[in-house]
Amino acid sequence: MKKTKVKRSNGPGRPRNKEENTLRTYLSEVNCIPLLQKEEEEKTALLAVQGDAAARERLVSSNLRFVIMIAKRYQGKGLPLEDLIAEGNIGLLSSIDHFDVTKGYRFITYAVWWVRQAIIKALHEKSRMIRLPSNKTNELMKIEKTRQVISSKQENKNSSEISEIASFLDIPREKADELMVMGQDVLSLDDPTSKSEYSMMIRDFVEDERTKSPVDYAMNSVLKDDLEEVLDGLGKRAAEVIRCRYGLGKAGPMTLKEIGARYKLSRERVRQIEKRALLQLQGSATRSKLEVYVAS
Repeated sequence: MKKTKVKRSNGPGRPRNKEENTLRTYLSEVNCIPLLQKEEEEKTALLAVQGDAAARERLVSSNLRFVIMIAKRYQGKGLPLEDLIAEGNIGLLSSIDHFDVTKGYRFITYAVWWVRQAIIKALHEKSRMIRLPSNKTNELMKIEKTRQVISSKQENKNSSEISEIASFLDIPREKADELMVMGQDVLSLDDPTSKSEYSMMIRDFVEDERTKSPVDYAMNSVLKDDLEEVLDGLGKRAAEVIRCRYGLGKAGPMTLKEIGARYKLSRERVRQIEKRALLQLQGSATRSKLEVYVAS
């Protein structure tokens, strides 16, 4: 019997792609880099600050594992882990230029702020579909940091939490509210409202306020036809007076004087025509035809 060769997979689940293998290799290599002892780190940091490239590289490489630890805390917020690590490494490099060895604390204790700041800034600038200006990004970072300090027990960003944040940062509540809205995720109109196979899309619940609804359009069209039919029963002059007086044509409402000037009638005569036409419109036949359009 002919034997069939079975290709082994890379553990359970789907096979790893090239990017996953590259990241896995990087993480393995970083874990093999030994940490620096305090005395050794101080000497290396002094040389790095003075411009020694080899010392700078050694100081960075020995702290790369801490960058990975910090980056993992921000997974699932819009950027892949490899991008978070890359941004954190940039923050780590920047911290060397500002590190003061004479203070006596460990390098990573100081650098962690730069790493976290670089990652958070990248999340605000690169994970959004709509990129915000740097000043708005910084304000959003302050909002998020304040939210963590306040540690509100409420799950939703309601008005009381926004007011508390605004008071803490000493900014107007309206500005805090605006920043909170900016910080929300962008949704697609094509996103489903649930995981059901027959779920409706978000666009199905969004009203286009620029266009009349089909029902309103149909009602207005029928009303216009019925109104014209009723006005035609008044006679030509009376119908024109009512149209002009109440702006039922293309032009807006006109005064008695303006109507009189148009048809060469006195103001009083126009008033009499209007009054007689309105009494005629209040008749039972006309009323039954138009009352369906009047809200109860």
